[in-house]
Amino acid sequence: MNAAPAHVLTPARRVYVVDDDEPFRRSLMVLLKAAGWEAEGFASCLEFAERSHELEPGILLLDVNLGDGSGLDLIERDPSGFDHFAVVMMTGAGEIATAVRSIKAGAADFIEKPFLSEELLARLNAIDNDFAATLQSKSAARDARRRVAKLSPRERDVLERLLSGASNKLIARDLDLSPRTVEMHRARMLDKLGAGTTGEALEIGRLAEVRAVQPASG
Repeated sequence: MNAAPAHVLTPARRVYVVDDDEPFRRSLMVLLKAAGWEAEGFASCLEFAERSHELEPGILLLDVNLGDGSGLDLIERDPSGFDHFAVVMMTGAGEIATAVRSIKAGAADFIEKPFLSEELLARLNAIDNDFAATLQSKSAARDARRRVAKLSPRERDVLERLLSGASNKLIARDLDLSPRTVEMHRARMLDKLGAGTTGEALEIGRLAEVRAVQPASG
């Protein structure tokens, strides 16, 4: 790799390097630190996975081919577990199919080895500029999914129909319940979601990608 350019980035930026080639990993971390990044290295998928939950949000430079498995397999197994990382896959030359899989698995970018230092730093800089907004969006969606998971099956039924704009009366008819029972489930749903209004509950449902169910008419 070429020497790092002289400009210095904001010190608070973090990048994690997962690569089993120790000389390459150390060289890359020297480059990143010289450019103002807080960098930490990992030699394997397992080593990173054991620490990932406690790491601060940042960019993850993840090699595809690792001694204990594939970096791509790691993110494909648990995409939501990488919500607080912007993943950049490092691939060998000509691995276009792997690059496509990386993007489908949620990677922010991929870069082919060998690469120029200036190219890598430019890409990391561009990704980091959008990372805060992306992280906030992913965190909100993750929190919404956590809240929705607390609902009972019947409370979720009510939420799904509310998302389609159905009234209590129509929901009651569709679920073969009394309107009073629907109101009870609706109140419990709001409580479990931590929502003060139905509008807030609907927004949580949308963030969690809960499907909207249109009740049968009649």
